[in-house]
Amino acid sequence: PDTLPGVERDDIDTFIELHIEQGPILEQEGLPVGIVTAITGLRHYVVELTGRSDHAGARPMDTRRDPMPAAAEIITDVVTTALRFGRPAVTTIGNMRVEPNLPAAVPDKITFMIDARHPDPEVRQRLFAKHERTIAEVAARHDIDVTWRVVADHDPAVSDPGVVATLEEAARTQGIPYRLMHSGAGHDTQRMAKKAKVAMIFVQSKDGRSHTPAEFTSIDHAVQGINVLTEALYRLAYE
Repeated sequence: PDTLPGVERDDIDTFIELHIEQGPILEQEGLPVGIVTAITGLRHYVVELTGRSDHAGARPMDTRRDPMPAAAEIITDVVTTALRFGRPAVTTIGNMRVEPNLPAAVPDKITFMIDARHPDPEVRQRLFAKHERTIAEVAARHDIDVTWRVVADHDPAVSDPGVVATLEEAARTQGIPYRLMHSGAGHDTQRMAKKAKVAMIFVQSKDGRSHTPAEFTSIDHAVQGINVLTEALYRLAYE
């Protein structure tokens, strides 16, 4: 780690990443290529709700400190909030742990992760603030102890307008239909944006699937993305 500053590059002018979309938009619109104008910002929360474990049959409902109803309400609210914000806001609960995780026991502790994303910095902050209010208010109403911590927090990255314009001209020259779009997933480009002018090219993902064995992109769509990239690199290098 001590040697890392010595290997940092300062000679990169432009970075363009070709990637599968990992979502359904290009396929739904019948377009082979997307040109990315911004990469979403994300935040990961780990939320811990603590009540008291009791026997599931012997402990009356009105005397329980059960964290499960609070967890269910928080999860429902944060997902519903993202829906109300509208596209491109997204919120996902992808990990959950219940303790003691027994069918005949009221849980003692529930831990889950919230993944919230939006490419607009201002809207992103409003989304996060609403989620944090929900966590606190729901836990208090259910008399459940709560803690949460941020374990990942990445700012949005905006594509360079000049590079985007070059990619658009490259697509038009190659006769390849395209649309401008944001990226809902994080990418290497997000890191490179601190060092160079950046942009991305997306190609179709079959059924919008990714991070699954069903992930697939046709050779034809990959080639069209490569053609846009090649044309753009030539223009940036020689024009």
